[in-house]
Amino acid sequence: MSTSRPSTARYQQRTSHEGRQDSFNISGKALALVFLATIVAFIFYGFQYFQAREKVNAEISLVTQEVLSDDVTRVWVDVTRARPDEAAYCIVQAYDYAKAEVGRREIALAADGQQALRIPVDVPTNARAVAGGVYGCSSTIPVYLDTDNPIYGEDAAQN
Repeated sequence: MSTSRPSTARYQQRTSHEGRQDSFNISGKALALVFLATIVAFIFYGFQYFQAREKVNAEISLVTQEVLSDDVTRVWVDVTRARPDEAAYCIVQAYDYAKAEVGRREIALAADGQQALRIPVDVPTNARAVAGGVYGCSSTIPVYLDTDNPIYGEDAAQN
C-alpha cells in the first residue's frame, strides 16, 4: 500500500477560515476608527461649547449700596462689557441680616456702545435690606425686558 502525501500546493492555499479572520480583522479596525473619530468629534464640539459658554458679554461688580426705605434699596454697580454693541442684562440683589435674598432686579443694558457703566439700581425688597449684591450678566435677554428704554434708579421702584 502506498501512502500518499498531501501536496505542498494544498498547504500554501488559504483556507476559507483564514479569509474570514482577515475580513473580521478589517471590519474591527474600521469599527475602531469610527469609534475613535466619534470620540474626537465629541471632544472637539464639547470644547467649542464650553469655550463659547464662557464668553459672557458683560461683567458686573458691586460698588456700594444705600437703604432708601424698608422696601427699597439702592445698589450701585459697575458693568463692563466686552461687546458694547450687543445688548445684555444683569441681575442685582438685596439681602437681609440673615443673608437671605429679599429683593432682586434685572437691569437691561442697551447696545449703546458704552463699554463701562456705573449704574444706580433701585431694588424693591419684601423686607428691610442691609446689603446689596450682584448675581451676574447674560447676553440672552428675556422677552419681558426693554433694552431700548431701561429704567434703573430714582423712579425705577415705582415701575
